[in-house]
Amino acid sequence: MGIVYNAMYPDAVQDDAALLQSADQILHDTYFRRIEVSGIQHAELRARFRQRLAVCRVNTSYLAQPVIFREGLDLGSHDPSERLRAMNRMRICMEEAEAVGADMIEMISGPCPAGGADEQSIRRFAESILELSKEAREKSLTIMVEMFDYDVDKKRLIGSVEDTIQCFQHIGASQSVQLLLDLSHIPMVRADIFEAVRQLSPWLGHVHVGNTVMMPGDSKYGDTHPYFGYPAGAIDIDQLATYFQALHEVGYIREDRSARLTFELICTSADRPADLMANAKRTLQAAWHSFLSKGGNRRS
Repeated sequence: MGIVYNAMYPDAVQDDAALLQSADQILHDTYFRRIEVSGIQHAELRARFRQRLAVCRVNTSYLAQPVIFREGLDLGSHDPSERLRAMNRMRICMEEAEAVGADMIEMISGPCPAGGADEQSIRRFAESILELSKEAREKSLTIMVEMFDYDVDKKRLIGSVEDTIQCFQHIGASQSVQLLLDLSHIPMVRADIFEAVRQLSPWLGHVHVGNTVMMPGDSKYGDTHPYFGYPAGAIDIDQLATYFQALHEVGYIREDRSARLTFELICTSADRPADLMANAKRTLQAAWHSFLSKGGNRRS
């Protein structure tokens, strides 16, 4: 079980002392075996963080998504200079990932073109990822490509099940590049949970779970990752149990290995991290019980 640190403690990465103190809340909680993080600015702090991870026996993933959003990067850009800028920035992110001992680095595509996703943009993105994967292998990193949405909130090039499939068909079978599938993004691309997991299963390497809001009039509309049970939320116990069932059906969840799964809840000024973590754990437990009560078997 993992947690997205930057979502749970969005301000802590700006303060070295606050980062280490808040990270302890996760590292000392034996429920969590993975922390997903980025933005640790100083080399000395990255080294200290890596040491704490090793002592606590917690794995880490590096989040390149915040950098891509913040700096307007596009690995599939038609402009060679923009594409090179994005790739060089990802190389820096891979160095930072290596410095904290990460085994995965998560990346996303650039904005969806005004006319919709096109094959050439998807191909350029896939080519960029493949080129970066050669360097990632040297650092013992797996690149996780995350599917977002194409017209709700983040509006990314790789923002539908179909475009994700096309992207990975260009990438091909690779242990160095895999898919990160976030449950909260499935309603945003208007897909069925079972069908999305089934269609994307050949490339599935990591999963996130979170909530999303698909009611346009709600203040949390879009990719806001509120707590589970939020009144207008699209994801709760039933949907998470369905996700588990789908993941079991395609072999991601099975008895002979530990399946990687990470919570992503965004802590706003109105929330407390401890409350959100309790919410996530109890939702998981209820969903897992529901999954098991139905036999944890294939859907009839």
